Formats: sequence, structure tokens, C-alpha cells
Amino acid sequence: MMGERLWMGIPPARRTLAAVLAGGIAVALLLVLAVESQRSRARLDEQLPRLRASIAALERDAAEVKRLRALPPAAQRPGAPQPLAALATNGGGLAGAQIALLDDRRVKVSGGDVGFAALLEFLQNAQATHGMRVESARLEALPAPGRVRAELTLGRS
Repeated sequence: MMGERLWMGIPPARRTLAAVLAGGIAVALLLVLAVESQRSRARLDEQLPRLRASIAALERDAAEVKRLRALPPAAQRPGAPQPLAALATNGGGLAGAQIALLDDRRVKVSGGDVGFAALLEFLQNAQATHGMRVESARLEALPAPGRVRAELTLGRS
């Protein structure tokens, strides 16, 4: 009631102006909402393919985890890494090297004068047959071509 009296107390020209301004503001707000809605839709349309690809990758990963869990433990699988003691026998076939077992997952390879090509072949063999990877390495070239002083730590995960 009080608002109605106040509104009626305003001259008709000003009431018309106020109504037109209120209508203009309402139209402007609707336009802003429409533009923002369109921008949001465009952003979502742009993200959708990436999100679908992400879902597909996660589904593939889940299937791989399921497949790996179904495998027997590594010790029972054919082709599983051999015990590390076999690697230490006769320097693992690396002439001039000594191999010491540090624990059940790591070995230390030391050699004062070993062939670099033979060392690379040894590392490749250790990786293929025992699942070993180089954790740390210190190599020093010797005066003789193709010969190195080597200290490496190999480990398997």
C-alpha cells in the first residue's frame, strides 16, 4: 500500500521513464545471461571430446589392471626374472668385474678394467633375464680404447 501510494505520487512522465528503464535493464540482463550461457556451452562442447578420451583411457587402464591381477604371482610365471644369485656367478659373464648382492632386489657391479661394449651387453642381459635397471653408475674412461672403470648399482622393482 505504501509503495503504491509512493508510485502514484510520481508524475506520469517519470513513471513511464522508470518503467522503460526497468524494462531495458531486464532485457540487458537477459542478453547477458544468454551470452554467458552460450559461452559455457561452447566451453563444455570443447571439453567433451577430451573428457571422453580420458574416460576411455581410464577404462583401458582398469581392464589392464584386471588382467594383471588375474596373472599368477611372478615367482610362478614362466619367464619370470631369475634369482639374482645367478647373476653374481662368475661376475655375470662380465670379464674383469665383481658382482655383489646387496639385497634381494639390488646388486653392485664393480670393475677396474672392463670392456665398455661387454658392459653394455651385460646390462642388456641383466635387464632381459633379471628385470634389472641401472640405479646409479660411475664410469671412467681408461687410456686403452673401449675400456672403462665402472661402479654400478642395479635394481629391480
